[in-house]
Amino acid sequence: MRKQERREEKGITLVALVVTIIVLIILAGVTLNIVLDNDGIINKAKQAADDYENAQKEEQELLGQIEKYLNPPIPDGYVVSSVPGENIVSSGLVIYEGDEPVTEENHEESMLNRNQYVWIPVDDINSMVMCSSNTGESICNLVYDEETNTLECTNPEHASTATDLVGRLYVIGYKTTTDNEGNNIYSNDIDFIKRDQIYDTSSYHEPATVTGEDGISYDGDSSNLKIAGMPEGSTADDFLTQLKSDFTTMAKSVAKNGGFYISRYEVGANGDSKKNQKVLTATNSDGSDYLGANTWYGLYGTIRKIDENKQMIWGCQYDQVIKFIGEEAQTGHTDRNLTTEFILSGQNPLDKMKNIYDLEGNHYEWTVEASNFDHRSDRGGGRGYLNSNIYRASSHRGSYYPNQIATVYTSRSIFYL
Repeated sequence: MRKQERREEKGITLVALVVTIIVLIILAGVTLNIVLDNDGIINKAKQAADDYENAQKEEQELLGQIEKYLNPPIPDGYVVSSVPGENIVSSGLVIYEGDEPVTEENHEESMLNRNQYVWIPVDDINSMVMCSSNTGESICNLVYDEETNTLECTNPEHASTATDLVGRLYVIGYKTTTDNEGNNIYSNDIDFIKRDQIYDTSSYHEPATVTGEDGISYDGDSSNLKIAGMPEGSTADDFLTQLKSDFTTMAKSVAKNGGFYISRYEVGANGDSKKNQKVLTATNSDGSDYLGANTWYGLYGTIRKIDENKQMIWGCQYDQVIKFIGEEAQTGHTDRNLTTEFILSGQNPLDKMKNIYDLEGNHYEWTVEASNFDHRSDRGGGRGYLNSNIYRASSHRGSYYPNQIATVYTSRSIFYL
């Protein structure tokens, strides 16, 4: 009887062992599936590690953008103002030429005697530049590579034009309102979120030459191009090559540094940017030397000869100035004491936005942008013969030929690194 009981006990043990083994095999299979499956622990752990690495990279990029915004690069030979209101990016950070610190004690003297520029932050180069294939159905995505110093579109549909960079221009039609005193205020809202601009050579576009319908006038005239600083005998094609090169160099600099500097005042003699200076117009552009033509070409050449890193402002950069200033730049003011007379730069303290003077009054400002086949585009407000018309800072027109003598027109320079 006891032997039988022992055999039964052994039989139960063997069954339990078999069941245990089977259970372990099942558990092992389930475990392996959990671990090794596409959605298993190993892949999830790997994905988590990748997500963490990407999050760190995005965080570093964001911190880099914030660092660029808060601490823009300062060019050699310039100092940041120490005057409250002039030393913060959000208010319009001002740099002064020279090594001497700018304090409240020497502020007025520095404004009169030293060139000044204001930093315009650009948080995304895609808000300012696109490739020439951009359309409403196929939007550009420009990426800057600092190691190779390249800026190109990564949209695979734009491979053939990836480095053919053009300005992203925000052109919206005017709307007119009248205030209680009968002043016409020309204003409009600009949607800086828009990304469906099309590079249209029959409308506002840059970089571009202006040659007229016959193909031989304006930029097709070598004498005009000489005034603009081009070598003797240059052609419109030569000028377009220079414009494209300058535009690309500028765009890469803006992408790398997160912005650019704009002259604080409308351009003066030798391209100066100082308070109380005589503003150069298309009737008096530097008549003391070979640039003595009374046209857009003289203004362009005057600015260009200052420094290889200074140019006449591009239209897409002007848009970024308006974007940085905000709603105020798109609203015409009736309280600025704007007169019908032209005055020296920076005379009207009311006509100042983010530390940039004369955007709404004084002279209209030419840009490099073309408005069609025979006009260069101008920006900003101006007075002159306009008695009761107020144009806001964001005004965008194309009403003058580049070889036209014009008292009401000047320009503004930009400074990139």
